[in-house]
Amino acid sequence: MEERKMSRYNPAGSPLVKISYVKVVRNGRVVLVPMEVYADGSLRRAA
Repeated sequence: MEERKMSRYNPAGSPLVKISYVKVVRNGRVVLVPMEVYADGSLRRAA
C-alpha cells in the first residue's frame, strides 16, 4: 500500500516547512496561536 503524504503550499507555491506557535494576549490571557511557516519565510495562521 502506497503511503501518501499531504503537502501544503501557500499562494506563492512555497511548501509548508513547519508549524510554530506565537504567544498572543487576548482578554488578559496568554493564548498560543499556531502559525504555518513556509519555505519562502512567509507566515500564515493555521486553521
